[in-house]
Amino acid sequence: MFASPATAQLSLSHRSRGGALKLLLQLEAWLDARASARALYAMDERGLSDLALSRSDVERVNADARRPAGTA
Repeated sequence: MFASPATAQLSLSHRSRGGALKLLLQLEAWLDARASARALYAMDERGLSDLALSRSDVERVNADARRPAGTA
């Protein structure tokens, strides 16, 4: 990717890169959860029942997806 002259000399410390990576991974997980929620909400009742889900299950799945990993 092209870096402009103004940003070419910028560098992140190891700690900053780790924090930025963590933030990007969290953003990716949130975007994945939103895409899954959107797909489930778009399904009709018959499609959900084929997956053994109901509308209330969709809410629970989305709430579980928002919870940080490793928490109960």
